[in-house]
Amino acid sequence: MAVTIFAVYFSQNLMGQENVALPVKPVKNNFMMELNFKPFGENVISFNQLQLKYKTADNLALRLGLAFDRNVLDQPGDDYPPSQQGKVGGEEKVTKFGISPGIEYHFLKNSKISPYVGIEFSFFKQSVKSHYRDYTTEYYYDNTTGSYETRYIPVEIDIDGATRSVTQDYIQTSQGYYVYANISYLNRAYTSFGSNLLLGCDFYFMRHLYIGMEAGLSYNYIKNKTITVDTSDQVNPQIIPSFTESKFGFYYNSALRLGFWF
Repeated sequence: MAVTIFAVYFSQNLMGQENVALPVKPVKNNFMMELNFKPFGENVISFNQLQLKYKTADNLALRLGLAFDRNVLDQPGDDYPPSQQGKVGGEEKVTKFGISPGIEYHFLKNSKISPYVGIEFSFFKQSVKSHYRDYTTEYYYDNTTGSYETRYIPVEIDIDGATRSVTQDYIQTSQGYYVYANISYLNRAYTSFGSNLLLGCDFYFMRHLYIGMEAGLSYNYIKNKTITVDTSDQVNPQIIPSFTESKFGFYYNSALRLGFWF
């Protein structure tokens, strides 16, 4: 990133020597592109939230935010020892897509600092599918060996609408300890609609490069999808109902916006 900034700075200085009238900030018919920028974070530049802008006038810009993220977790169970019968495995697929169109009005025409106000609308959708392979144990008496043996019976679990997390806990009674499993459903599938009233500011510290920050007032409506759990050893699937929630309050982008315009 440092090499890129230096190269742009050096090239623009050469161009500036030939034409001092070049603008230091975007004007009408210029395009802008922004990425999340966290100089002290683990991921300095994030590509999961891309912002595109087009200046219809020197002080007016149309904006379009795009988000896409897909995560696949695959545990085939091939690494278990051959002698182990209960080889637990699974696969999780989480896909998120979002779009946020809007408009913003800029102030301070002849300044490298450009505060603005704006409004944007958002639509996000996350789909989730997961599959797990568990085992149940069955104890039986083997007449050949004359002892009790354990049989592992595979159970296939297909979940539409969420991923699964299993943790073990126990209850202490007078007869001893009873171990049981807690099942929770994470990364739930959802659809959301919202809008943001924006207040932001861009700082054009270098020709064709700028840093911005943004905050405002936000409303968001989320509908969480119904979860269907289909288990191979059960006749009917388990249904976990959908629910909706809404949020209204102050909005801010925790990352800086690193922008490039041309």
